[in-house]
Amino acid sequence: MGGLLRFDRIRHWLHRRSFEKKLRSARSWPMASGEVNHWAVVDAEDDAMTTATPFQIEASFHFIVNGEYYGGYFRSVGLVHRQAETLATGNPTVNVRYNPADPDSAVVLAEDNESNLPFRIFSPLQDT
Repeated sequence: MGGLLRFDRIRHWLHRRSFEKKLRSARSWPMASGEVNHWAVVDAEDDAMTTATPFQIEASFHFIVNGEYYGGYFRSVGLVHRQAETLATGNPTVNVRYNPADPDSAVVLAEDNESNLPFRIFSPLQDT
């Protein structure tokens, strides 16, 4: 059992490291205006959860580049369930960073969306 747990930790670390590298690169990508299509209140990921805030809002979005539709997902910081349900409404505009060589590779950065969403976006790079 110990070997499987160690493998899961390594896999999680590698995935997080890859995601953080993508977020750092995304800061230099062009920005497009997107729109939220759907909201869901979900169990918080381990990195975003505390005992007091065990839920997150997961939002799907779409944006258009060169006449083509692209999309993705982003999540809020950890929230209590009632707060998440209350804030997950409407179709706000989101600023999306996309890879110009591959617009399917897109992210919604917290620092690009501080004033246009009713909640903060979770990002493991918030302190960097």
